[in-house]
Amino acid sequence: MSPRLNCKTLRGLPLPTFFGGLFLMGLLFFPGCLRAQHDTLWVKNGNVLYGEIKGLNSGVLKMETPYSDDDFTIDYDEVQRLVLERRCLIILTGGERMFGFLRSKEDGKVTIYSTEGTRDALDLNKVTSIKVIEKDLWSRFSGYIDFGFNLTKSNNQRQLNVDGGISYTGFKWIMNTKVSSLFADQDNVELTQRTSIDAQVNRLVSDKWYILASGSFLSNTEQALQGRYSAKLGVGRFLAITDKLLWGLGTGLNYNIESYDDSSLNKESTELFISSRFNMFDFKDLSLDTNIDFYPSLSERGRVRVDYNLNVKYDLPYDFYIKTSFQFNYDNQPPLTASEFDYILTSGFGWSFN
Repeated sequence: MSPRLNCKTLRGLPLPTFFGGLFLMGLLFFPGCLRAQHDTLWVKNGNVLYGEIKGLNSGVLKMETPYSDDDFTIDYDEVQRLVLERRCLIILTGGERMFGFLRSKEDGKVTIYSTEGTRDALDLNKVTSIKVIEKDLWSRFSGYIDFGFNLTKSNNQRQLNVDGGISYTGFKWIMNTKVSSLFADQDNVELTQRTSIDAQVNRLVSDKWYILASGSFLSNTEQALQGRYSAKLGVGRFLAITDKLLWGLGTGLNYNIESYDDSSLNKESTELFISSRFNMFDFKDLSLDTNIDFYPSLSERGRVRVDYNLNVKYDLPYDFYIKTSFQFNYDNQPPLTASEFDYILTSGFGWSFN
């Protein structure tokens, strides 16, 4: 994670005229090197930055400059004007998505030049997210990996948890894949294992509505579950999209293929699903992501399942972070030898990339 630039930090930078001089000299003597670095940023204290705006996320704008080894991260509230000449995915307050360029002609305002035509000047704070759509496919992906390990002398208890994920963001398509595994062992107790894999694809059909399709796998020794393969298809709607939070609801059908330790209990089932996700960000270096899914069965009378996930992450320098996670699973009709519910609370250290 790059050092945060706020108003106080910017006052210690060289004078804007010096930056402008470097920029003009670069255009004269190194046009090939600086051809891509044509974005401009004006900050409220009067400084001007030249380079490449990398994007805006969670209220933080990231910019690469030719006169710094590291990218600058700037509080978006401190931005007064900007010019971004490359194609971007732009998300406005309320969830409206546009694809185009950004140029400010006056302080506190920005004009969007999209494929659908020029948009009247908007307040800068109406723009909640900017993602530069690069030509190469790899630049549209982001990901993370983290792990945690606990060792206790009592009963020689050992626990290892590993999590990872990859995401893709395009103009109309959003894809997310994540894997989570936990292994716990101690003397005189059977090995505890839990593995979950989720992959979801969303196709945006309007500013707030989307179609979703996903596949998942769960194995859990606590619930005597060797494997549950699930496939979802449904629709979702964003109820709130701001520069600090995202909240959405989804519903549809879910199909399960389940195998248990007792093979006589293996079965297939169809369920209705109702899900909700809430994501908070732009709270300094802290973020929170939580979701809950209800599964009332359509093929098994009276059966109800619930899955809940909570992740709290604190960012560290150089894209590292520490994270605490809580996962809960409930099934009111488990096998006789299994528990109705299972939960895990883990913490770990990780690294993200984009």
